[in-house]
Amino acid sequence: MSWRRHTGLAVRAMVRGDLAAIGFMMFVLLVVALTIDLANWLDTVRARAEATGNSLWQVLFPYIGYRTTDITTRLLTMACVAGGFVVTLLRHQRLDDVVLSAAGASPSLRLTALMISGLLLGTVQMVGENWLRPAAVQAQVAANLGDYGNRYFKTDVGTQWMFSDTRALRATVTRGPEAALSDVMLFEAANWPDITHILHAQTASPSFRSGIWTLTNVTTWNVAANTPPTFEPQVDMPLAVTLDKLRWFGVDGYYLPNDAARAIVAAEATPAAPTAEDAATALAVRKVALFLPGIFAFLGVSLASLGTQDRRLSPFKLLALATVGYLSVVSVKVFWALGIHGVLPPMLAASLPALFALCLCALLQLHQAGYLPAPRRAARSRP
Repeated sequence: MSWRRHTGLAVRAMVRGDLAAIGFMMFVLLVVALTIDLANWLDTVRARAEATGNSLWQVLFPYIGYRTTDITTRLLTMACVAGGFVVTLLRHQRLDDVVLSAAGASPSLRLTALMISGLLLGTVQMVGENWLRPAAVQAQVAANLGDYGNRYFKTDVGTQWMFSDTRALRATVTRGPEAALSDVMLFEAANWPDITHILHAQTASPSFRSGIWTLTNVTTWNVAANTPPTFEPQVDMPLAVTLDKLRWFGVDGYYLPNDAARAIVAAEATPAAPTAEDAATALAVRKVALFLPGIFAFLGVSLASLGTQDRRLSPFKLLALATVGYLSVVSVKVFWALGIHGVLPPMLAASLPALFALCLCALLQLHQAGYLPAPRRAARSRP
């Protein structure tokens, strides 16, 4: 039966070969990345261990676990391209495809094996993007370790500006669980640049009512009427900033938990959410994460198959094809950056690289199957 052929020994052997090659490439990338990371941050890990009274290993091993989760999630797509490329060259060297073809096996067996491998690896990527990586980054920040601890552990992020259509807010921002604003200056203008009111408050904290903030020690100047300033010990008023936005102020969308990212995206109606595009792109990337490993493993296989059509392998041709695979992976980050900065819609930025890679795979497979016309070679003149 057809379904039994597509789940038989040959397919299972191909799945094992794919996973072994991709796993090995992931291990190589992980070792290199961890070596570079520890070279930069081992001194801070040692200082953290001394400050907390723990041994170096008690701090180092959890840190390596956090970094492993983050690096694996970030580089799995690259490992899939490289692993698919390498396993195809190994199969060519062992004549596996020739043996299967002589036994009457169709190319659909290879596609089935790639689909199974891609589904397994896509599940790992999806779990990493949606849950494991944000949790690992938060744990690293809470322990004040490494690059993320250096960037996000400090909750006081200094003076920041937030703008809406009729307001400009300047305040000292404190992010994290105890998110608040201090030294608040609020400028109101019905039509910029004519300012109508200026307000200064010592602190601003969210009240129990959604969207309402409690300001303390408030001084207000009515610029339009040119009246003396008024003072009030406490004022409740709406501000164009949400609590979720303030808690995660300055944190990249890739590291946000899903609920926080959704809340920031939902607050786009209030114009004080400059990271809404960032959070929306992160959510879109997490939705397509299931498909990326399989598509890029298929790309690596397709590129390597194009380089094994000749009797003798050309190192320069293989190098050029490997460069195409690398550039395809880099384009994923480029398109994500376009989504983060609002150049492309988030879902389009997250899915376009995968669609381009899938189209390239289809063209390569059609070319190798003979459905596309081959370029004509100029005839050599005989002496």
